[in-house]
Amino acid sequence: MKRLLILFALFLVPAALFAQADRDVLLIPDGTLYTIDSEVNNGIAPPQVTQFLRLTVQRGNDIQSSMVPDSLTEGLHYRPALAYDTESKTLFAFWLRMPNAMSSELLLASYANGKWQKAISIDSKPFHLRYNLRIGITRRVATLQKDGTYSDLPALLVHAVWWEETGDGEEARYALMSVESGSVTSYELHDLAEFTVPGDAVFSVDANFNNQILKHPAILDASTPDSVDVLFGDLRTNAFNRVTIHPIADGRIHIPIGAHPGGPHFGAPASFSAGWSGRVSTITSGREGTKLILYNATPNTVTYLLYADGAWSPVKSLAVGDRLTADGAVAAITRMVNAQ
Repeated sequence: MKRLLILFALFLVPAALFAQADRDVLLIPDGTLYTIDSEVNNGIAPPQVTQFLRLTVQRGNDIQSSMVPDSLTEGLHYRPALAYDTESKTLFAFWLRMPNAMSSELLLASYANGKWQKAISIDSKPFHLRYNLRIGITRRVATLQKDGTYSDLPALLVHAVWWEETGDGEEARYALMSVESGSVTSYELHDLAEFTVPGDAVFSVDANFNNQILKHPAILDASTPDSVDVLFGDLRTNAFNRVTIHPIADGRIHIPIGAHPGGPHFGAPASFSAGWSGRVSTITSGREGTKLILYNATPNTVTYLLYADGAWSPVKSLAVGDRLTADGAVAAITRMVNAQ
């Protein structure tokens, strides 16, 4: 029965996409703005393509856009996420492809010097529904030395998180990808629950609790050059987990077997019932900080929840318009969470 429900959900995904913008935006330190959109094929792409990806690069008044080559294959290409490596000047795009209504796969491609490297398929399985993708980059990895100690050495790693539903249930997932010369050389997949401590507390929620708020894993800005901080929800405990994932290199780059770093485990806002649509994003007050904000931006409002001192605030909203843009509202919320 669960597998039939997942199949039904896969059929509904395209219709849901048409109702909202499907894009990611990234501003890098030199002022270049990258925007990647999933667009409905209006005849400019091959006929077997339902939706494709378009990358727009804006440097000052110079704006250039082009279709992502590996999004011109059969099916629906959507939910793109971007990350940028300043040292190699490489942009990474991570997205979902549905070749048909019964399967989906995760694709990663890199873009540098105006050219795309061929995308690599990270995971492709039938009856798997994936969404809410996020990616991040680290530049160093703890490497085993001859004396048995570890030392941080240069390595370009891409980290990805997403939510996944199957006939057996649903949970947050993670991928670690090693990159050399713009191409993925190795990768491994994990359930994010692997990095928690077994036996975490279960929290009570109200009857009208909207558990969608738990389905938006995030790679936090508190990440360091050799590790990432990840926040993700757990439907079994009605809680959020925050863990630090620290890859190592000892012949290959990977997550140590049996690594259970644990970390803060705290209940979701028990009375949350808002119908937030689109992406839910996360702001934190640093690796050691105890504050975080979950927010949802729409064309008219930015709605948010603050977690501080072990408690959630009520849902609050900022109206967006001529006097306050969505970006301005998010910037104001960021300053608030980082205020002492």
